[in-house]
Amino acid sequence: MNKRLEFDSLDLSFDARKILSSIYMQCQQGEVVGLLGRNGSGKSSLMKVVFGTLDAEHKSVRINGVSLQGDYNRKRIIAYLPQDKLIPTYVTLRTAFRLFKVNINSIISIIPQVRDLINLKPNELSGGTLRLIEVLLILYSPSSFCILDEPFTGLMPIHIEILKSEIIKSKGSKGIIISDHMHRHVTELSDRLYLLSNGKTYEIKEKEQLVELGYLHSL
Repeated sequence: MNKRLEFDSLDLSFDARKILSSIYMQCQQGEVVGLLGRNGSGKSSLMKVVFGTLDAEHKSVRINGVSLQGDYNRKRIIAYLPQDKLIPTYVTLRTAFRLFKVNINSIISIIPQVRDLINLKPNELSGGTLRLIEVLLILYSPSSFCILDEPFTGLMPIHIEILKSEIIKSKGSKGIIISDHMHRHVTELSDRLYLLSNGKTYEIKEKEQLVELGYLHSL
């Protein structure tokens, strides 16, 4: 049976400003779920709360209706790509692949030049190449769910297309939540789409809702 990740009852405030208050999202293995929202709407905060690196006043994160308890259990099931750097600056790519339990050859088959980069550290790579490798590390990690925050940042168009293809392949065995300011890519990939606005999530059934809810000026 496919696993289902659900989260709701999230309350998060910063300096008395309510960031998240009326949230419900679900993602099942076998689908890509998109999360859209304007800058500052709280998308990254929501992802961090679900992953467990940011605490909230209240939260409920469940797998098949069972609450996730403890950081180890959560991080074994969910892999998370933050907006900022994923791989520590002091480790080589070879070490990163080992830490994320990803077979180097599986990535080399997608990006052959990785073969010549595996002994380098993150600051010795171009930003776009590093970002592509980081996203692939998350996608190929042995987790049931992946949360991707701005995965297309800094990527060349050809690498964006490679990554979109890998996301589609990976959803065969994973549930994937993706958020990116390049909303057309998110919309194109998503089997289910949500918009975060004013601390609330809205499931988007028709593209016109993105205009009605103020996310887009026009289609």
